[in-house]
Amino acid sequence: MAPATQHVAPMWRYSLRWCLPHQPCPGDFELLVIEAPAGTRMPEEMHQAWKHRPEGYGVCLDFPQSRAVKRWSAEAKGRVRKQKMAKRIEKAAPLFADELIARELEQRPDYFKGE
Repeated sequence: MAPATQHVAPMWRYSLRWCLPHQPCPGDFELLVIEAPAGTRMPEEMHQAWKHRPEGYGVCLDFPQSRAVKRWSAEAKGRVRKQKMAKRIEKAAPLFADELIARELEQRPDYFKGE
């Protein structure tokens, strides 16, 4: 039996922060930050802070990534780049595809190795 994986509920990040990009921030960039379960209303503490906020600050809602970003290996990147290039060339010039693909691989070998 496989071990049970815990599902972490996604969280939303409410922040009271400076919202005027063309004016310098007079103090702290973020005055208040609260994380709340996804789908819930704005916390009352944030609502009260918003009511009494200084001029130029606003409530922002961010959706942080819950999973780590997957990075492709160099081999996988190279393989996919070759496949997409071949498909693109075969669609545009099917009669000369072999010659054009070989020329492209010769001109940019590092790119098609995934580097």
